[in-house]
Amino acid sequence: MTTIHQFAVSEGQEWVLPVDDDAYEAFFGLDGRSLEGRQPPVMRRVEEGERLYSDFPWLGEHAPLLRRPAVEALAAALRPYGELVALRGEEVWLLNVTNVIDALDEARSRIVRFDDGDILAIERYAFDAEKIGSAEVFKLPMRASPVFVNDVFVERVRNAGLRNVSFETVWTSGTAIA
Repeated sequence: MTTIHQFAVSEGQEWVLPVDDDAYEAFFGLDGRSLEGRQPPVMRRVEEGERLYSDFPWLGEHAPLLRRPAVEALAAALRPYGELVALRGEEVWLLNVTNVIDALDEARSRIVRFDDGDILAIERYAFDAEKIGSAEVFKLPMRASPVFVNDVFVERVRNAGLRNVSFETVWTSGTAIA
């Protein structure tokens, strides 16, 4: 059985955001290509309200950020699936996932589309487990795809004792479609 998760924000979790609003587009546009040679954006920790330290501070499910303890614990396991890019301003690294797998089972997923047929949102995911295989981390070939992880990766995070990291289960193979 295959279970797929995406990163999720938890109540009170710290956020790290770009200083320059134009940098958001770079994060939404992550498409599996290497960022080598590009100037990384300057980031800032959101200070409003009381925020809980996180080894994966929140920017979005499409652009996981890692603090030093997460990099030290997971860098070797992440290497086959992407690159860790040091950002500026805050000591955080972007997990730029370069493992893009066209594994979405569109017929069994619940998809909201624009008039031109492009995907606006996916309300319920279904995947082709054979295409995913044993990949621990991947994204889909679509703009602002969430980063998806399997149970093996979730266990790696838990076993490393990383703090304030949340995942949402989005699909389990063999489950009935509602």
